This record gives sequence, C-alpha cells and structure tokens, in this order.
Amino acid sequence: MRIGLYGLPAAGKTFILDAVRNFEVLAGSFMLKELAPDFHSLSAEEKKYVRKKLAAKLKEKDGFIMDGHYSFGDEVVFTEEDGELYDVILYLYADPSVLEMRMEDSVKNKKYLTFDIGKWQMSELRSLRQYCHEHNKDFYILDDPEKGCFSDISMVLKFIDRLEAGYSCLAYAKQCADNIFDKIEDKEICLTDGDRTLTIEDSSSVLGYRTHIFDGNFYTGYQAWRHSEEMTDFLRFIGWKCRPFEELGVHLNHSVIEKISMPCVILTSGYYGIWREIADVLKMPVYCGEQMSAETKYYITKFLQEKGVRIIAYGDSMNDYYMLKQADEGYLTTRSDGSLSRSLKYVNMEGVTIV
Repeated sequence: MRIGLYGLPAAGKTFILDAVRNFEVLAGSFMLKELAPDFHSLSAEEKKYVRKKLAAKLKEKDGFIMDGHYSFGDEVVFTEEDGELYDVILYLYADPSVLEMRMEDSVKNKKYLTFDIGKWQMSELRSLRQYCHEHNKDFYILDDPEKGCFSDISMVLKFIDRLEAGYSCLAYAKQCADNIFDKIEDKEICLTDGDRTLTIEDSSSVLGYRTHIFDGNFYTGYQAWRHSEEMTDFLRFIGWKCRPFEELGVHLNHSVIEKISMPCVILTSGYYGIWREIADVLKMPVYCGEQMSAETKYYITKFLQEKGVRIIAYGDSMNDYYMLKQADEGYLTTRSDGSLSRSLKYVNMEGVTIV
C-alpha cells in the first residue's frame, strides 16, 4: 500500500509522519531535492518533470507513506503520475485560523498568507476527493472539529494502523456491490440511507449518543471509523441492551417507504442492532459498519451502475450527497418541518429531487 498525506503548509504533516509506525516514511521535498538539488530555482515546467520522475521511481516501492502538496495557492502541482502512484490519499485538515497563526510564526510559510487560506484548503480537498472518486481510490479527510487541529495525533496513528490492517471504504463498497448484484436480479435497485430517511429520528440520538465528529461536514471513512469507535465505547459505557426500536421512540418514515416500489437496500452508519431489526420489519437487506461512509455509498452506486443496474437513491444529508448525485434518480428527504439538513447548505443539489 502506498499512502499520500496531503495538506496545506503548516497543517502538521511532518508531526504525524514522525510518529508513523507501520509504514516506511518518505519525505517528498527531500527526495525532490535529491533528484534535482536546485529544485526550488527550476521553472514550473521543470519542477513538474522532476515530480513525475519521482512518482515513476516510487512505483517500484510499496508499503510507504509520503507527504505531498496539491497546490501552492493558485498553482496546482499535483500530477496525474502522483494520483496513479497512491492507493490511498489522506488529507490533513486544519482550521484556517490555526493555519494562519502558524504561517504568521513561520519564516518559510509566511508568504502564503497572501492567499485566502480557507478557500485554498477547501479547493484542494474537493479536487482530491473528486480525483479519487473518478479513479476509484480511497480518500480520507483527517480532522478534529472540536479543536481545529491535532494536538494529540493518537487517533490519526490508530487510523493509519487500521489502513495497514485492511480498512478500505473502496474495498468494502466493492464487496457490498458484488453481494447486492448477486442477490438481487432486478436491473433497477433502490439504495437508501437509514436514519432520518427511512426513519424520522436518528437512531443513535435516541440512544443518548451525541458527537462532534461530523461537525466538519466531511463524512469520509475517517469520520465513519471514529463514529463507530466512539459509539461502541458509548454503548459499552451505558451497558446497552437491545430493545425494540418502537420502544426507543424510533418511528418509520412512511412518506418515503411508500415511494419505494423496487428492491431496496439500506446503507447506514447507524447502530446495527437497531437497523437489523428495522431491516427485518421492512424486508430489506442492510449494510452498515465502520466503513459505511459517503464514499462507500458513492462507490456502491457507481459499481452497481457499471454492472448495468439502474439506481434510485434516497438520503437526507451530506453523508448521502455523492450517492444521490451519482444515482440515476436521487431523492433528498426533508426534515419533519420541511427543512433540509444543515450539512447540505453550500452544496450543489442540481439533479437531485427534494421530497
């Protein structure tokens, strides 16, 4: 496995790489200087050539993690060869105010303050996410929305260890798509989110579980994994014993259920104990777990379409956004008061029908 760790200057990539345990750590800037000692004085085209040369050289290696830059302000330096090199791309996100403060204190990075740091960072992560979607690669955004940056990187290191152990939203999506295709012969299938789509309430919330993990509004596999870890610890702490979902105050959303007229599959990151029961009542198969992210839902949709299946999709939030956009027909469900999820406030919903 080859992992690229991306992020803006001063985001803290070196801080993480210095502590990585299970991968060989490579320093991209150092290797570029090895290939071209005068790298920083080269023209943009010459630098691009050296970057491509390094990427070609590294294709002979495996089992490493290396830092990289997507762009410097409005100058994109990411090459197609960089994208082809990596199996996984991690993006280290930090609050723009934190980045600005760090850049202000850095002689090397102070020059970047001429750019709008927030727009620059969002442009990078959106471009890399889109690239990974188009080229079937795992993409994870690493963030700590409560603090704005990582002062404690133990969770990041634990996640990188999980990657080494086989964690992959892409692989899980392929497994799910193959399983769905083998079990459902119809050429039109509905894929639906669970919480606040098939149900009115969020199943995790009725258990008393609250989290800030999704406050950054990214919903990649890193957030899905952290959510699973955190909720498992919470349920263990309260000594949770399964109870019928009706007793918990979870109500089915019949306005959506009645619209589904074809074979339907539930894709949810909600608590499996509750969703297994709901799935049995609705006679729908359910797929969930720590790898059920926005990317997973997107890839399941894409892989089934590549097998010739027409996809109808229902969802309610940013966690479903890419699935809804990719589907042949995507339907966004509103809250009980008619409002939309705040997570979708600034995204393009063109082609998605609100129900």
